[in-house]
Amino acid sequence: MIGRAELFRVVLGLCLLCGGSWGDAAEPGGSTLRRGSLTPGQQAPHFAAQGLDGQTIALQEYQGHPVVLNFWATWCVPCRREMPVLQAVYEAHQTAGLVILAINQDQLGPAEAVRAYYATLGLTLPSLLDPDGQVATRYNAFLLPSTVFIHPTGTITAVHFGPMTHAQIERYLTAIMPQEQ
Repeated sequence: MIGRAELFRVVLGLCLLCGGSWGDAAEPGGSTLRRGSLTPGQQAPHFAAQGLDGQTIALQEYQGHPVVLNFWATWCVPCRREMPVLQAVYEAHQTAGLVILAINQDQLGPAEAVRAYYATLGLTLPSLLDPDGQVATRYNAFLLPSTVFIHPTGTITAVHFGPMTHAQIERYLTAIMPQEQ
């Protein structure tokens, strides 16, 4: 039996697949936000979640780094298309200090499901488990995938609902990545 929050995410995900394109044309600082959601300029809410290795990771550990939070699930078709793009961005910018945290929203057996999913897609970017949706709720991430871009100061610079292309992610990164000398 799936919970109400997961059912809501499934329905919204299906809406996205059936032609809804929330966030597709968004630019950094654009209007991809829903009423009541986080807005650019706000401080990112603090949280702690468990990684696949069982270690607890807190957002505060990445203070001073550009951070991307991506809310996703193994059953989310747009997420499956987006994850290899996030992996490529992670590999391209990891040495410059970029942190991407893939926050999984599966409710049943999430660690096992994520390990299998990562193995199938060859993913190495860090994944955190949020089976009760507490982190997603703090970030108003009810549509999957949802992505939050956080400046090294801890300020949210953009929120994007729906899958992104490589070019879209790179545009959002210009607001959070250190400028090359």
